Order: sequence, then C-alpha cells, then structure tokens
Amino acid sequence: MTMLTLASCYKDPQSRTIEGNGFDVQFLFEKDGVKVYRFLDGGSIHYFTSRGETMTTRGSGGSRRKENIQSNEQ
Repeated sequence: MTMLTLASCYKDPQSRTIEGNGFDVQFLFEKDGVKVYRFLDGGSIHYFTSRGETMTTRGSGGSRRKENIQSNEQ
C-alpha cells in the first residue's frame, strides 16, 4: 500500500471535502476495496486508508522523513 501511496503524491485528487477544523481531505484512489486519502497539517502530508493504515511525510530543509503506522484492527 505504501508504494501505491507514494506514487500518488503529485497527482490531483479524485475528490475533496473539508472536514473537522477546515482540513482539506483529498480522496486519491481505491484499490481492491481500500480507499486512500491525504491531507496537509503543519507542513506534513498525511496519508491514510479506509483500513486504518497511515503514513506521514515531513519536509525539513530538503529532506523528507516517512512514518508508517499500521492499524492493529483487522
């Protein structure tokens, strides 16, 4: 799933909604029944799936760090 998410980093979303405190949540794509979304918060791009998996990319002086957090829920 991570590779699919990274491939979508620079593509336009299929749809957008404003959620919570004004977050622009973007639906990117669906694969095998799993939907992938992204939103921007504090300079970090957060990706998440409808299965509860998440990934955050953070830019800092030209470098990027990725964090993958997998849901324990099945």
